[in-house]
Amino acid sequence: MRINFVGDVGIFRKFEEHEIDPFEGVYLPAADLNIANFEFIISKERKRFFYDVQDQYSCSYEYLERLSVDRFDGFGLANNHSLDYGLEGALDVIEFMNEKGVSAFGFSTTAEYSIGSLSQDGITVGIIAFVKEGRWSKNKHGFGPDSYDPDQICKLIRQNKNEFNHLIVYPHWGTELVEIPDVRDTENARRFIDAGATAVIGHHPHISQGIETFNGGVIAYSLGSFIYIPEQELGYSADHKNRDVSICLQLELGEERMLSYRAHYYRYNKQTMIPEPVEDDHAKEYAKYLNENVFNRDLYRQQVKKDLLRRELRSFLHRFRAKPFQTIWNYSKLMRVSKLKKMIR
Repeated sequence: MRINFVGDVGIFRKFEEHEIDPFEGVYLPAADLNIANFEFIISKERKRFFYDVQDQYSCSYEYLERLSVDRFDGFGLANNHSLDYGLEGALDVIEFMNEKGVSAFGFSTTAEYSIGSLSQDGITVGIIAFVKEGRWSKNKHGFGPDSYDPDQICKLIRQNKNEFNHLIVYPHWGTELVEIPDVRDTENARRFIDAGATAVIGHHPHISQGIETFNGGVIAYSLGSFIYIPEQELGYSADHKNRDVSICLQLELGEERMLSYRAHYYRYNKQTMIPEPVEDDHAKEYAKYLNENVFNRDLYRQQVKKDLLRRELRSFLHRFRAKPFQTIWNYSKLMRVSKLKKMIR
């Protein structure tokens, strides 16, 4: 069995304005199954759940229904945008995917984790998706995306590893625009492999990170943004050119073990708005750089100061100009001291 995993799939309004079906236009390596993180919620005229949900992060429901989303067999919904239009918006998307015959996982209305379940040629694969804590967290609302609780996830892996030939951990984690994984994520990824996961495949930073093998498994810390229009993102800067590179990670799985893996590199094309496969020297050198610096903590801190802080300032100013009083109020509630320390230390 061969499975392709890609990172963030965001259906921006600009796709609809240009009448582009990004699912139809993108090339995927030959595989039995394709899996992605569905970044934005497309709702049936639902109310915004948060004050600053961006109009450009959504399209019309009628446009969504015309897209070739069934080129993918499963979408994770455990991310920081899954509650942008509340529970009703998320359920709209889950219902739509079910109608298309596409699996949706990582979101539920109970404390239980929603594990994705896929099979091909007698081999079964379970996918555990989750997102780090935030205003979207299930423990705040009683519904929402599954949570980044390392102890609970290790327990879940051990409880379910006999139910599937393979368990894949599919986390929405890491630090945005930083090419080096957070040390806590590297430690927990290895814990997940030791607990029995075949692979840990991350997304969320909107930039690629390195890949390592560990104890018979593979860890890809961030696949970057796949179907995505980075210049439409709040706080975007044209200075960060490497964010145009993303990864499609293909796993070849046997009944008892992973047989092989391969990272296919892509580069976003600003004219077509579609990621395209690349095999050039720059992509190879960049992949080598990422893999060699997975544990470079000094570089991690440098990039947090340089890239995350600037992005947060741009995002704050955009929100402040649009809704000044709500922005001040919400930032005062949500900006943790730990996050400030991360950006300035």
